[in-house]
Amino acid sequence: MFCRGIKCVRHVSIEELKKDEYLKKKAAHCKDCNAWQFLNWLKDNGYRIVKTVPEISSKELAAHIKGMDIVHVEDLTEDEILSL
Repeated sequence: MFCRGIKCVRHVSIEELKKDEYLKKKAAHCKDCNAWQFLNWLKDNGYRIVKTVPEISSKELAAHIKGMDIVHVEDLTEDEILSL
């Protein structure tokens, strides 16, 4: 995603390849790219990049889990919502 996001000119030639072939070509093609080296370092050391999302209330989360609109269950507790 990063390569596409910055419109890397090197990425265009390997973009259409499938998973294993793509990764094999990318390892050789992008070996001197600092972003690629950093992503490999993260993977090798067991780190992940996590995108955070805005916090929501436990009641709203319960409603989302059950596929309900929060407006329809605003008078219920989290346990009541989950038991529906």
